[in-house]
Amino acid sequence: MLGAVKFRVERRVVDEEAVWRRLSRLEDMPKYWGGHRRVEVLGVDSGRYSLRITFAFPGPLNVGYAEAAVDEARREVLLNYVKGPFKGSVKNYVASGVLVSDWDVTINAFFIPLKPWISSHFRKGAERALERLANP
Repeated sequence: MLGAVKFRVERRVVDEEAVWRRLSRLEDMPKYWGGHRRVEVLGVDSGRYSLRITFAFPGPLNVGYAEAAVDEARREVLLNYVKGPFKGSVKNYVASGVLVSDWDVTINAFFIPLKPWISSHFRKGAERALERLANP
């Protein structure tokens, strides 16, 4: 697909429990994920969170909406971005001493000319987020 951005980043962690506590607090995402300026929980239905996300870049396309599922047993946060500058899923989890972020998103057609830069930017941002989650 023309606007597809897919990658995985991983980081070894020492204290899985502490990392999971940070990762599972959706409202705290801006502390670790630099591209998220604000995350607002709009509601919760059957364990699924409805989120409004203000991204860190300026302009009219800097707001998006996502659904999130926080799975305590699997220590997994699944974000499904449904409206905004990109759509698709980001699965973040911690298991066996490794913190993982799997991205499978499609950027808005308006941003396709910037896809190489955006792909690199998202990957670097995810790497820095995992570093901050592992070592606050």
